[in-house]
Amino acid sequence: MRIVTWNCNRQLGRKLQPLLDLAPDIAVVQECEKSLQVPDGFTYKWTGVFPNMGLGVLARDPQMRTLAYDEEWTFFLPVELPFLCVNLLATWAFNHRAKSLGDGRIGTCLPVIDSMAGWLAQPRSIMAGDFNHHPRWDTPRGRNNFRDVCSNLSSLGLKSAYHTATGEAHGAELQSTHYLHRKPERPYHIDYCFVHSGSRLRQAQVGAFEEWRRVSDHVPVIVDVEDA
Repeated sequence: MRIVTWNCNRQLGRKLQPLLDLAPDIAVVQECEKSLQVPDGFTYKWTGVFPNMGLGVLARDPQMRTLAYDEEWTFFLPVELPFLCVNLLATWAFNHRAKSLGDGRIGTCLPVIDSMAGWLAQPRSIMAGDFNHHPRWDTPRGRNNFRDVCSNLSSLGLKSAYHTATGEAHGAELQSTHYLHRKPERPYHIDYCFVHSGSRLRQAQVGAFEEWRRVSDHVPVIVDVEDA
């Protein structure tokens, strides 16, 4: 089974083919539109505020269903995929920027992870997406430190597939997933796929910047796990 997370930088409908060429079974896509011509063989779920820029999940699972969730989450979408035997928490974390969309908005990961802890702790669970976060932005008294996100997920049995596959530590990545303003000199590693230890990881990789820069300022994170 292949999981791909990718911030498409809007207009997914015009950029579907490069994504489909990766042959995902599950694709978590940020900055995508609500109204999408869904490719054959896929089911599509979406959440967001603005119809042209939200969080979507494409999956080869006709039974995919959305769980009840807090409408103030900005943006996190829990879906169950019975055919693929997966619990997926799709993620596009707005962090402090969530306040710009209204009072009460929850843009950080920690409250969502706490709310979904029992569900995420189940084998074959995944949390994947654009976390907009990295240890470089942690502070001594921070309430949204990325190391706490990793620690909380680890306590539930989930670890970053990229870091597990490469042996690199969080904060010491050799490959980036986002290039600010599509500039190679401004790289960041802010997109992740956390996979439960109940799934056997085969490989994890990130796309090459030169191949993806024409369509987005992010490159995809591509993760393969053994089938159930």
